[in-house]
Amino acid sequence: MAAVSRLDYRLRGDWQLFRADVGIDDSCRQAGGLQFQVWGDDKLLFDSGLLAAPAVVKPELDVRGIALLSLRTLGAGGKDAAKVCANWANASLIGFSGDRAGK
Repeated sequence: MAAVSRLDYRLRGDWQLFRADVGIDDSCRQAGGLQFQVWGDDKLLFDSGLLAAPAVVKPELDVRGIALLSLRTLGAGGKDAAKVCANWANASLIGFSGDRAGK
């Protein structure tokens, strides 16, 4: 994802957990760092603070009852902040059969 980005998912069903491995992509690790946030229904669920490579943070968040899950990157800084790129590696929702997520 780009240094300043937002990806929203509408959750339908009984989702339980959101997990991911967040960090700076290897292809742009020299450019700088940025901040990762996860929002649920306009409430901040997770804030990584400023991350720079090779740091990786692994949030595991309770998303029960949340209708709108928002993955955001912001606050890029460093040598070439405009070229910082983010990874939401292994991002997954854990729930029950029949649960759906869509943009």
